[in-house]
Amino acid sequence: MADSDGTKQSPQHSKSSSQQDLDKKKRLFFKEIRCMMYGFGDDTNPYTESAELIEELVIEFITELTHKALQIGRPGRVQVEDIVYLIQKDARKYARVKDLLTMNEELKKARRAFDEAKF
Repeated sequence: MADSDGTKQSPQHSKSSSQQDLDKKKRLFFKEIRCMMYGFGDDTNPYTESAELIEELVIEFITELTHKALQIGRPGRVQVEDIVYLIQKDARKYARVKDLLTMNEELKKARRAFDEAKF
């Protein structure tokens, strides 16, 4: 079997483009999830299957939340307010998002003050 660049591959080693896309998507947050698992008390090298399962759940959550946000907000755009609106019923997530947004604003202000002080 010839690859797209003309080189030959054995049938068992060739992958369809959809499978390659799935593999890329699967490893989107893999390293970060493994670090978080360790930070929350797992082994320093957690099971690959566990990290892959958690990553799959995270990607599914983000995808569903994004689709919902697209339905309630401006057409074709996801805005922070849409995400906040969708999670406001979950007190823990809402509190975390508010903390992160507040911290983001503080960091922006600090960067601006630092940039102004440089010049």
